[in-house]
Amino acid sequence: MPAPLSAGSPREITPETLTVLAAAVTAFLGKKVRVRAARVLQTPYSVERWARQGRVMIQSSHNLIQRGR
Repeated sequence: MPAPLSAGSPREITPETLTVLAAAVTAFLGKKVRVRAARVLQTPYSVERWARQGRVMIQSSHNLIQRGR
């Protein structure tokens, strides 16, 4: 199991978090999985804004009411 980022860090990955991740993936895929590794990604705010805007554009393009269906 990977070591936490630092003791008491709010962004550390605890064994409980890994268990929840494994349970969510198991529920999604329908078969038991084992999470081998996980890490917290440090994303610069400017990149995050671009990603968020891209998600908004994609989600709005799937609005069926807007397209008249």
